[in-house]
Amino acid sequence: MKVYRGEKVLVDGVGLKPAVVLVQGGKVVGVHDIDHPLEKDWKVVDTGSKVLMPGVVDSHVHINEPGRTDWEGFTTATRAAAAGGVTTLVDMPLNSIPPTTTINNLKTKVSAAAGQCWVDVGFWGGVIPGNSGNLKEMVHVGVPGFKCFLIHSGVDEFPAVTEEDLLLALAQLKGTGASLLFHSESETGSEEQTGDPNNYSTFLLSRPEEMELKAINLIIELARKTRVPCHIVHLSAASALPAIRKARKEGIPLTVETCHHYLNLNSETIPNNATQFKCCPPIREKSNQDQLWEALVQGDIDMVVSDHSPCTPDLKLPGEKDFMNSWGGISSLQFGLSLLWTGSRTRQFSLQDINRLLSLAPAKLAGSTVLNISSVKLYITHLCPISKSKFNIYKS
Repeated sequence: MKVYRGEKVLVDGVGLKPAVVLVQGGKVVGVHDIDHPLEKDWKVVDTGSKVLMPGVVDSHVHINEPGRTDWEGFTTATRAAAAGGVTTLVDMPLNSIPPTTTINNLKTKVSAAAGQCWVDVGFWGGVIPGNSGNLKEMVHVGVPGFKCFLIHSGVDEFPAVTEEDLLLALAQLKGTGASLLFHSESETGSEEQTGDPNNYSTFLLSRPEEMELKAINLIIELARKTRVPCHIVHLSAASALPAIRKARKEGIPLTVETCHHYLNLNSETIPNNATQFKCCPPIREKSNQDQLWEALVQGDIDMVVSDHSPCTPDLKLPGEKDFMNSWGGISSLQFGLSLLWTGSRTRQFSLQDINRLLSLAPAKLAGSTVLNISSVKLYITHLCPISKSKFNIYKS
């Protein structure tokens, strides 16, 4: 038994308190008062006045192995996660080749990860046209949910779905407990494709808030009709919040995430030619950012994730590639905890709030299932409430 003993242990529902944390076989098996009796042969680590808290769960990460491993593989992604206090990450079904849309593709992905992971790793599945018949089998082996796009995903092997495709998928997921995750942008005809492609404003006008609003209204209707849990990934448009609030008040099973880049960057300060800032949906105005922070305070947004989406330098090339043709993704996996803590210090967030947004809520979304694929010796555990979680040690 290994024991972590500290003056500031973050215990859910209580806050910081002196406590001991018992760890056996790599898992937390107990959290007790500081005077809990200890066996002589237990190894004790005294964390003193540093904060001992659950590790971060990042439920939105693109690890592109196999197929695009030069963009990011499991070794570097999971080491970056560990460096930033992320003890569990959940991989999106694209941009690897093959995408995680069938049980065989999932086995390929898990095999690629074997022996390379420095933190716990889980996998989302994907919904594309024609694959709804594969979903239940993937749920059966432990996939907690599936992501889809209502607009071109950026890679041709993961095409967008229609409303008909969605209804077929939702029928398969009903009653399974699995969630359907949406890249929430739909074409509206209001997009402007003109202007200097080197100017950030040109790109921003090509992805207006109306695209998110249209998609989110459809998602709400589908969740209302089917009662299957639906999740909005990387919300950037604050104008969608009234519809989200109304739907949740109605009891519709809808959860929402936003990302660190939307909370820390704004369009007014993005230079022209700076394609490293390109992501989809786009980074919007400072006034929009302020509303996202307020939604976090009010509980209208459930969690904050990275949407870590790396690529090779030739796909960005700031100053050479323009905004309209460069890859849309931001690499930020290891920075989330420090970014949210720094940004929240002036907004009356507590460490419990940070834990809820970065650990508990994404863990609940991703579930606590174990991926069980015969012949593949890689078991995936997700961070659960504090009694079952991993911990990290930080200076307060």
